[in-house]
Amino acid sequence: MYTLVPMHNLVTTIQRIVHRMNIDLYVVGGAVRDRGLGRSCIDIDFATAVNGLTLCRDIAAEIGATFVPLDAEEQVARLVYAGLIVDFARFKSGAQTIGEDLGKRDFTINSIGMHLDDWLTSSDLAHAIDPFGGREDLHKKCIRMTSARAVADDPLRMIRGFRLLSLPGFVLDPQFLSCVASHKSQISQVSAERILYELHLIMKNGAAGDIIRQMAECGLLAEVLTELTEGQGVQQPASHHLDVFAHNLESLRCMDEIVRDPAQFFPNSTDIFREYLKVPGRILWLKWAALCHDIGKTMTYKEEQGKITFYNHDQKGARLFQTMARRLTFSNRDSGQIGLFISQHMRPFFLCNNLRAEGVSTKACLRLAKVIGDDLPGLFMVAMADSLAGKGENKPERMEEELGELFQMMHTIIEEKVKPVLCGPPLLTGHDLIQAGLAPGPLFREILEEVEQLHVVGEMNDKEQALQWLGNYLQER
Repeated sequence: MYTLVPMHNLVTTIQRIVHRMNIDLYVVGGAVRDRGLGRSCIDIDFATAVNGLTLCRDIAAEIGATFVPLDAEEQVARLVYAGLIVDFARFKSGAQTIGEDLGKRDFTINSIGMHLDDWLTSSDLAHAIDPFGGREDLHKKCIRMTSARAVADDPLRMIRGFRLLSLPGFVLDPQFLSCVASHKSQISQVSAERILYELHLIMKNGAAGDIIRQMAECGLLAEVLTELTEGQGVQQPASHHLDVFAHNLESLRCMDEIVRDPAQFFPNSTDIFREYLKVPGRILWLKWAALCHDIGKTMTYKEEQGKITFYNHDQKGARLFQTMARRLTFSNRDSGQIGLFISQHMRPFFLCNNLRAEGVSTKACLRLAKVIGDDLPGLFMVAMADSLAGKGENKPERMEEELGELFQMMHTIIEEKVKPVLCGPPLLTGHDLIQAGLAPGPLFREILEEVEQLHVVGEMNDKEQALQWLGNYLQER
């Protein structure tokens, strides 16, 4: 068995095996593109004239790697070894040569190939197979289709083109944008799973807001996120300077900034937010929540005596998002967490009002903690993005500063007073209430919640006090 760790060692081993088999292997796709950009590659895609499944299986067996079949029809498989990933595929759609294969790919910067031998003996793209000028487009930082039929062959390439804007400094070729504007309705031919995969990749990018905005400008966003674009033209109160749709887009852009540098917005709680963002999935949830937090406003808009209102838009928006999430095949975990942020995104603003008037009570912290759990930082990031995206003349002064101060205050209270109660044994249980002669019912919850609140604020500290309070409570009733 070969001992492998670096990618170069793995690829060199594969080279020795295919030489012995007398098989030509070509490096294609993102690995070649990244080399042209001077970036290291994380994984490698190989194309070959033989069956990629069979070749991958044979190599994996020889070196003791894991073999993962990906697509039997297209003859694509994955080899996994020591954390390294290498994919093998037969030339695309019946192509007989590497040139024909590259001609069936989407964008010129993805349609550059290199023979494996040249890949291992050079550090640039001097010996690359480049029939469509991909190297020049890499230099110009232009995302250009390989051919006019690229979108017709696979309409998902319309979204993928925007996803490639994650490459720093790259711009979309005007012909591509014109093609998208003309063929955007064809995205309906693509499965929801494939669309969501591309959208998730966009959301994970640091410039998601700018990318989604460009998708909206050419009309593509309306084809995949109809619920969102229905906010176009829906005006808002004077605390906002944008309509509902533009405000949602701007909130996503602001969330990009918050995720990039939380210290800029929560200077006294920076470590808390940085630790929070380390958990996989959270950035994705925050981006989607920022983008969709106000989609409920389209169905709750009212104007009475010159005043615009959106009562309960947070709750209705959360339900509307769930409908959208089912259509796009979000996982239950993702849709549930994003929906939670949408349904609760107004709570920090209401609590800021309380803070100005009379301060924030421990009971209010308890109520929010029971709903939001460990996602208090995430909820405040969504609120911060919402606030930053509104710059109307009637916006309260120091809104962002107040949100930062409120978070610090609530986090301290929750950590010091609320969590010890929620994580510890309750002072009273349903069994205690039954022992006291009560029958299970709505009163149970009322009593247990009241005891919990009294425990949190320090007015009750042990079971004896709780039972004494219960006796007095029942006697008064």
